[in-house]
Formats: sequence, structure tokens, C-alpha cells
Amino acid sequence: MKAKKIALILIPLNIFLFYFIYNSINSEIEFNKDASIRISENVQKLKDLRQVQVKYKQTKGVFADNFESLMDFLENDSISIIKATGETPDSIINGQQMSDELALELGLISRDTAYVPAKENVFDAGYMNNRKTEYALDINNLITVPHSNTIYNIDAGQIEKGNVIVQVFEISTKYETVFTGLDAKNKSYDLDALLKVGSMTEASLNGNWKSE
Repeated sequence: MKAKKIALILIPLNIFLFYFIYNSINSEIEFNKDASIRISENVQKLKDLRQVQVKYKQTKGVFADNFESLMDFLENDSISIIKATGETPDSIINGQQMSDELALELGLISRDTAYVPAKENVFDAGYMNNRKTEYALDINNLITVPHSNTIYNIDAGQIEKGNVIVQVFEISTKYETVFTGLDAKNKSYDLDALLKVGSMTEASLNGNWKSE
């Protein structure tokens, strides 16, 4: 009789434990699936912001250290494009190969400068063809971390590497912000760690995710 009573007590306890373990495993699986999507979405945005920074530097000579300047460039600035017409002849002048400069002077080739809106050059066909199509490019919300009301952190400056001054930038957000609205506590992520592109300590344009 005693054994029966113990068994009767253990049955609901075992059911509860099974339910608890099942829910925990299922919750982990669901979180990891959502987390993977969130990270991919943010990685694409960071790549887009990196593309703007690269074009900004090509035009201005430095990286932007604030989003106001970066987005003003994207929305309102223009980028010069050199259009080349003709080819420098394969001729020898005074014992030397004809240069582009001489060919220009002689009118054998021409170089015209045209200006196009920055956003058309930054996100040109070549870039868009290699961009993940599942995440729409929304310039109006480019600096906002998806699923949150928080904007990314941005910094830029210069460092010395091998006696050379190098321009650097970093755009980042915490994983805690990436997982806004998800139950991310006690999961396999350091919520204070950064998801970022660029670096303020290294001459790098790469992101700290696993692949580009």
C-alpha cells in the first residue's frame, strides 16, 4: 500500500517534470530560430551601413562619426563619376609609352565628370544584386535596430598602424537590443556583447559575425 501511494505521488510529479523539460527544450529551439533571424536581419543592416560609410569616406576622406552626417550624405549629396571615352593608343613617344595625360592633351581620349545622387551610387545594381532579398532596404529606418526603437551606436576616428594613420569606424548594438521582445535570459548569448561592423582598434571593415 505504501509503494502504491508513493507511485501515485510520483506519477503527476513525473508528468510535471516531463512537461517542464519539454517546454524548456521547445522554448530553446524557438528562441534559437528567432535569434538566428534577428541576427541575420541586423547583419544585413550593418552591411548596408558599412556600404554607406565606405562611399562617404571615398567622397569626404574620412568616415562619418554620427548618423546625421552619414544620412545627410546618403539622402542629399552627390558622388562624382568619371566617364571615359576612347583608349590611349599603344604608341611610343620619345622612347616612352604614351601616357593618359598626353592622350588627353592631344584629344585622343576624353574624361568627363558626371554627378549622380549618392543613394543611387551607394546602393547601385552591383551591390543590390548581392544583397539578401528577404530583408528590404528601408533607407528611412536604416539606422534603427529591427524590432526596437533603438538606433545603432556609431563612432569613427583614426588610429596609427605601422607608423601609418588609418581611418576607422565602428557601428554596433548589444545582443540585448537585437533580441528586443524575446525571452533571451539564460540563453546561450552574452546579452552585453556587441554585434558590430568595423573596429575602433583595428583597420578593419569586417563584421564580427561568422561570415561575410
